[in-house]
Amino acid sequence: MVSEAIIRHIESGSLREGDRLPSEGDLAASHGVSVGTVQKALVQLVHSGLITREQGRGTFVSGSRVAPADVRYLRFRDADGNDLPSYVHARSVKRLKRKGPWSEFLDGDGFVRIERVISVGGRFDLYSEFWLREEDFAELGGVDRAALEKNLRELVAQRLSLPTLRVDQWIQFGKLPAAAANELSIDPGEPGFIMELRGYTLRNRPLYYQSIYSGPFSERLVIVRENAQ
Repeated sequence: MVSEAIIRHIESGSLREGDRLPSEGDLAASHGVSVGTVQKALVQLVHSGLITREQGRGTFVSGSRVAPADVRYLRFRDADGNDLPSYVHARSVKRLKRKGPWSEFLDGDGFVRIERVISVGGRFDLYSEFWLREEDFAELGGVDRAALEKNLRELVAQRLSLPTLRVDQWIQFGKLPAAAANELSIDPGEPGFIMELRGYTLRNRPLYYQSIYSGPFSERLVIVRENAQ
């Protein structure tokens, strides 16, 4: 309830970049909950990149790190039919030679991994690893944080003229890798939801590899189809 209220204020514009949130005590009083509950909500929002906390100063809206997620294959509604707003927080961009399912699919010598955390309505987080060939990433030119927090498929299509024409998807329930468990703040080795996506472009050429992870959550959600606008 607390995190959703803060997100609504950010969406409506009543809270903007750099704005300071009320104190934990004031938030607890206004929502009729304990300070401990408020602290848990704020920790979740900090982890998702929506707010920052500065020792001795307070809690502030992150501003540029808050971006509406244009992740069409991961759009959700709650049981009452309300759209859940999603936000992307870019964690890191790394060039790697390490081999894995991404290298088997993309068939290159070097790769770039874009790590992101997607907050779904402030209720739970998804951890995403998006892999491109190193030469394809270089062709994108300078990529700032704002670009990384939007739709990466559209970014590749616009700058490289390589549209995503097909996406193969697999899902399973299994042990999460250490990086995903750490970002999602769950115990290492705990099972969770795993989605694997393989994107193809012109002439059926492999374009990107993506893996998405989530820890357990109890809510019953509706998946919004990609072409539903």
